[in-house]
Order: sequence, then C-alpha cells, then structure tokens
Amino acid sequence: MYKRYPSVQSMNAFLQAARSGSFSSAARKLDLTHSAISQQIRTLEEFVGQPLFVREGGGSNLTDAGQLFASVLSDGLAQIDRALSSVQNRNVAQRLTLDVDSELAQSWLNPRLAQLLDLLPEHEVVMLSMPRSDRSAFERVDLALRYGYGDWDDCEMTQICGDRVMAVASPELIQRHGLQVPLSPAQILALPLLGYTRRSWLPWLDAAGMPAVEPPARVVFDNAANLIAAAEAGVGAGLVRGLLAADALRSGRLVVLNEVQIAAHYNLYAVWPPGQAAQVAPVVEAVRQLALSTFENAALTLALSQR
Repeated sequence: MYKRYPSVQSMNAFLQAARSGSFSSAARKLDLTHSAISQQIRTLEEFVGQPLFVREGGGSNLTDAGQLFASVLSDGLAQIDRALSSVQNRNVAQRLTLDVDSELAQSWLNPRLAQLLDLLPEHEVVMLSMPRSDRSAFERVDLALRYGYGDWDDCEMTQICGDRVMAVASPELIQRHGLQVPLSPAQILALPLLGYTRRSWLPWLDAAGMPAVEPPARVVFDNAANLIAAAEAGVGAGLVRGLLAADALRSGRLVVLNEVQIAAHYNLYAVWPPGQAAQVAPVVEAVRQLALSTFENAALTLALSQR
C-alpha cells in the first residue's frame, strides 16, 4: 500500500529551525520568508499529530517530540542526500545477468572476460553458472550461453558458432610414448584415452576409417574443461572442441594429433527469454566476435605449427 510522507522541504525547514532555535534564522538560511517556514513546520506538525515547537515570547523551543524527531531526522536527510548524489548526473550501468555454461567459463570465457567487458561498456555484468539440467534458469537471467543442440522450448536463441572435434594430447604424453605427430588413428588408440559423457569416439573413428568399436577410456569426465585440463597434464589423449581447447593449443600445452576432424553437433548457443532479443543483441554480438577471433587465432597457430 502506498504510504504518504511529508515533504523533504518541510522536514529540512524543521531541522534548520531546530538547529538555530529560530524560525527567522532558518528562513534566512533557506532564503525563505518567516511565514513560509512557519507554514511548512505547521504542515509537518499536522502530519505527525503533535506540536514540535513551543512558541514562547519571541523564540521557539523544541518539545520532547521535536527533540526526538530532530535527533533522527538529520541522519535520514543525510541518507537521502547520499542517495541523490549516487545517481545525480551519472550514467548508471545497465545490469545484465549472464548464465554461462561452466565448461565454457573455465576453458574459454574467463580468460576473455576483460575483452567482453570492454565490448559492453554500458553494462554491469552478473555472472552465474546454473546447472545444465535447470531449464527454468532461462526465465531468471537476461542471457544464457549454453552448449546443446538448440532444442530449448519457450526460449529464443541463436547459435554462436559451429565447431570441430579433434584428437589432442600433451607434448609430454607423446614424447613419453616415443611418438611424433601426426599420429595414425591406431597410434592414438594405443594411448591412454580420455572419455566424455556427452561424446562418443565412434564418429571420429568412422571419419578416420577405423572399426566402429568404442575404445576403453582411462578416465571419463562429465565436464569438458576438466577433460582438457587432464589432457594438458599428460593423463591421456582426448577428443575436444576447438573453441574450448584453443588457448591450450595456441600455447603448446596441447597439440592436434592428426588431421582427422569431425563437425560438432553439440554447439554453443545464446539463449534468452522471449521478447528480449533487442536487449541482448549487443552481448550476443560481443560473444560472437570473441569466438570468431578465437578461431582465427587458433587457425593461424595451427598453420604456423605445421610449417
């Protein structure tokens, strides 16, 4: 229910009169007439339902209620002044709540967060990582960056980029097994293999001309970022998406084992509530620019490594 308050002007008039002990002094300080000060304080007394001053002779003294009111009002008006100063003549950033797939955040977006913020100077970004199974999360955020098949119901979406899946391993693992890249598919399968709960080796084996038999994995991950970290540590060879592995490939922490690559069907999407396309468009475009730049740099690094 709407609650009425006395005007700030009347409360300020009361406070000045309380401090000076004189309506005339308050009028001079506020550049008002004596009658204007009297009227504002009379209005305030009507609002609180009791007198705040006792008018005696040529002066005015605070009542007990007036003393109590004056003691707390000063802080209240100071808070109002701070609140006004916090927004006055300032451009307040547009808040953006962004839900980021944990794999994407760990392997790709976190190192580029400063770049993303530079592309969104008018936004204050709140970063979340909702559970992948929580589809209702799309209703509670402005934009979600999720890996999937683009089958989210009751949402609007766009694919940020396509991707390629390739076999990678650390240089240390390759050296430990006395091998040199490029490796044959059979040599790759002889290495300790890393599995991923959302990806089978079968499509890659088919593209490599190998029998369609799922190879045993040394360890299986439900998070692609953890798989990449294990590959960097020399635990085994794994299949990775190019976007998530781009930094590790560019730095040499991982190497592509051969030329066999397959198109990824589980890709990065931007997802948002219906009717919010215009609001999230700058963010979607910024993320798309970063992804494009990542692929361009990765392609250049790969070309240089093959010279």
